[in-house]
Amino acid sequence: MVLARPFARRQAGLTLLELMIGMTIGLVGSLAIVQVFSQSEVHRRTTAGAADAQQAGTIASWRLMRDLRLAGSGLQHGQTLWGCPLQAWRGGATLLPRGGGWPAPFAAMPAALSLAPIAVLDGGGNAPDSIVVMSARTGAGPAPLPASVVSATELDATTSVGFAANDLLLLADMGAVMPCQIGQVAPGYAALPGVPAPRTIPLGAVGSGYNGPAGFTNLPADRDYAVFNLGRTPSIAMYGIEGRALVQLDALQTDGLAVPTVQAENVENLQVLYGVDDGGGGGVANDNVIDRWVTPGTPGFTVAEMLGGGMGALQVKAIRVALVMRSAEPAQRAGPAEVVVFPDQPAALRVVIPIPAAERAYARQVYDFVVPLRNQWIALCSEGRRAGAIPAPGTCG
Repeated sequence: MVLARPFARRQAGLTLLELMIGMTIGLVGSLAIVQVFSQSEVHRRTTAGAADAQQAGTIASWRLMRDLRLAGSGLQHGQTLWGCPLQAWRGGATLLPRGGGWPAPFAAMPAALSLAPIAVLDGGGNAPDSIVVMSARTGAGPAPLPASVVSATELDATTSVGFAANDLLLLADMGAVMPCQIGQVAPGYAALPGVPAPRTIPLGAVGSGYNGPAGFTNLPADRDYAVFNLGRTPSIAMYGIEGRALVQLDALQTDGLAVPTVQAENVENLQVLYGVDDGGGGGVANDNVIDRWVTPGTPGFTVAEMLGGGMGALQVKAIRVALVMRSAEPAQRAGPAEVVVFPDQPAALRVVIPIPAAERAYARQVYDFVVPLRNQWIALCSEGRRAGAIPAPGTCG
């Protein structure tokens, strides 16, 4: 017997019309998904760019404010101290005055630095400014002690209390703005418990550490000096912009920053204003009240005058800093054609920074902050040049 095959059901595919309809639906869906992803990427870049700029701006602002608040610390009780030409050595090599000039972005900074709490090199126009800020780092108190040079390895002072091994010292003239020199306490020095501290302060061997090749004996012997304890890590810090980064250099190399070192990235510009107490704008000069804001290129407040012992070194009471931050990634929406810094100030103090067309896709933020220089208030009352109505009557009690 032959069995019949079961009926084979015919298999049918898609018609051309059905295929085209399916492809059209898929294409529309794909376009919708791509559009959503595209909008999401734009939002991500915008948000991430703003977050990156905010984070970098916070870091850069904190680093600057940390040193700016300390400007003049430990030196504010010196008489005729601002403007003294600094001499410093390390390991037998001359640190100050600087031989061969400073590396970029500080190439225009004077090679011979004089003592000042702060000085700003005007970049000119909308080019970035550069800042140098000086401070001591000691817990022994900022009051200077009368001192005399006994030998290349010894100072005579009223007491050696508060001085410790390897502390850095500053020896400055008490009566006039003369060269001042940095030295270092001997590494083996230690106060003996229960024994009155001696008058003499032992220095390290000549040419060792921060001691010069002749100790302090190269300074004139017939002068009255004061010795300042700078602590172990005093700072002469320079800040500037190099390759869209905030960089720092330590002129004394106590922080190990012998070359410009990046402190914060994506920093595009740095602009500065001084808050000065010079009697401008109807105010009273030298009464520790800010009378007006000026650029660091203003006559009387240039970097040469600030480092040269001019009145500007006493009259700057605050510093205003603006950092222009740039995002690391571009967004797809173009930004403004320019950034205006210090927009609340008169036109002469505003800084307009044009943005090239190719750069407008990057987000930018301006971090603008003011730092009061509180040590300057004390320095005014310690300054020895009172013959010229310094300070104003009643300012110092």
